[in-house]
Amino acid sequence: MSVQRQSDPSNCATTIYHSTMAARKTSTTESLEVALTKLRSRHLTLNERKAEAQSALDQARADQQRYFFESDIIDNGAIAKLESAVDAATLRLSSLSDACTALAAQIADAERTVAAETEREERQAAAKDILTTADAIQERLEALLRESRSVGENLVAIRHLTFQAREFGHYLDGVATRLGVALDVVPSQLRGLAKAVELGEEQIPIA
Repeated sequence: MSVQRQSDPSNCATTIYHSTMAARKTSTTESLEVALTKLRSRHLTLNERKAEAQSALDQARADQQRYFFESDIIDNGAIAKLESAVDAATLRLSSLSDACTALAAQIADAERTVAAETEREERQAAAKDILTTADAIQERLEALLRESRSVGENLVAIRHLTFQAREFGHYLDGVATRLGVALDVVPSQLRGLAKAVELGEEQIPIA
């Protein structure tokens, strides 16, 4: 979000509120995202190793079954060797499965942390921009109020000379009154909105 000033000083709408939150990232968010990327990469590698372990276990079980179907079933040494292969493959698959599950939980926690930090930073930046807008509007309203009062007073001072001077003088007096109301209300409301946005009580405004 940004506040842009138009070049024409006579335009009372000199502040425009734009949403540019996507372009904003702090070092904290970037660090969290880097850590999350590493966790995801590690999880991908573990899943690949887990798939390899599953294939190894399937092969070990197939070798064991084939032996029982085709080979000497009284060879205890060969049978023990096949059992050891199945047990080792089972243990490796179990260990890798546990690691994948634990890492998935870490990734979920990291994703929540990144999302929370991103929202906090976006809200903080949005609130800052709203306050900047409030200050700019207050400054402009104050200038317009002074100018309209000054011109109005000058016109009223010569009301005896022309009917139009009197009429426009009264008109500007009414404008000044409305500007005063706007000055009392608008900046205050914007500052309240900024606080609510930062606290998460209001949505981030989107222009």
